[in-house]
Amino acid sequence: MISMKTKIRRYRPGDRKQVLAAFRTNVPDHFPASEESWLRACLDDPDGPLFVMIEGKEVLAFGGYEISPFYNLATLVFGLVRADRHGTGLGRALLAYRLRHMAKSKQRPRYVTVDTHPHTAGFFARCGFVEIARWPGGYRSGRDRVDLRLDLTDTTLAALAPPSRVSVELIGNYANFQTNQL
Repeated sequence: MISMKTKIRRYRPGDRKQVLAAFRTNVPDHFPASEESWLRACLDDPDGPLFVMIEGKEVLAFGGYEISPFYNLATLVFGLVRADRHGTGLGRALLAYRLRHMAKSKQRPRYVTVDTHPHTAGFFARCGFVEIARWPGGYRSGRDRVDLRLDLTDTTLAALAPPSRVSVELIGNYANFQTNQL
């Protein structure tokens, strides 16, 4: 069993190269290459907080969210785990962190939405999201789009405990994870 120490912290401009590299490990299976320009725009001018999951100085995952100033709603932005770390619980841990972070906001949203591709919609469904729309060819790339929603309640947050192979320790502005992987 290999043990890794992992942290989540706010995205910094110095993380850009590694975030883009992590994105590219997911092309074309999880993202079309055409979405890289959107990711670059998100990194250059974010509409909300962005986070990286790191091990040492290595970026393993990235994601953020935006809270609407007008609606009781937040939207998840990007959520990606480097392809060689898929299935390790890191995506669920990053999702739980983002949801807990927005729940502590002054403008805590009642609902959280995400749009994604059909092959990743199941991940969000397993985390408590419900499908609210399916759009054939809904992305300009031609891929189908699935919209999902989560009611951000304390019960929902409690149900999103990390998988048993991931333990979480919150320390100041960081979240430390202990991940046990075969």
